[in-house]
Amino acid sequence: MSTISKEPQLLEHGYEIQNLVVVDENYSTGAEEVNSGHDEVVNKLKNKFKGFKTDKFLAEPELFNKLAKQQEPKVMLISCIDSRCNPTMLLGLEPGEAFVVRNVAALVHPYHEQVRHLEHENGIGAATQFAVSVMNVEHIVVVGHSSCGGIKALMSRDDFTTDLVGGWVKIALPAKKKAHLHSHQAHHNGELAHHEQMSVAEKEAVNVSLKNLLTYPFIEERVKDGRLQIHGMHYDLTEGKLTCWDIVPRK
Repeated sequence: MSTISKEPQLLEHGYEIQNLVVVDENYSTGAEEVNSGHDEVVNKLKNKFKGFKTDKFLAEPELFNKLAKQQEPKVMLISCIDSRCNPTMLLGLEPGEAFVVRNVAALVHPYHEQVRHLEHENGIGAATQFAVSVMNVEHIVVVGHSSCGGIKALMSRDDFTTDLVGGWVKIALPAKKKAHLHSHQAHHNGELAHHEQMSVAEKEAVNVSLKNLLTYPFIEERVKDGRLQIHGMHYDLTEGKLTCWDIVPRK
């Protein structure tokens, strides 16, 4: 097991670094990690990386040598942090093929809010600007999914000021209104079932993010001149279905 000397730490008083190791193809769990009661979940992650190093990194030197020098992704994915919805796995993407940004419910602030609160920028705006303006990605895909906890929070509360989750998911309030409108319009045939209303809200939340992306000048310009395309996707966890759609300028 390779170890590194502990460097001066920028930590709060009362905290220190422990179990500092370098993991490679020769790694094995050290006695000090076992004796310290090191979490087996973390040890599993280390061993999973060891497997990646052996089975992927060392097996494809041409790919990883190229990636060490540059990246040329054609797509940016904005997806939910839900552990069941891994966008690169679902879409079969290899390292270097996509920028990935994940947050609760795959939401995007409107551009004017990002500019007004630059000191609190949440990463979506900066990541999007870098992907579009610097790396020249050709596609942005917003990926929502069924049974989304963020959308459940959106639909189940009226007060969005009590915590960080509420302050975030309120971005998708237009999706909540759309889902309620669908339910109202369907009242002649009976109220929409809860899961159907949730599905409407999940898909409309993707559309809220797509609409908000178009408020970014550097995105709208490229969408209009054809250099950039934006897309929505919704993954059904139960059925294993992916619903896909595009947003295009009207002619």
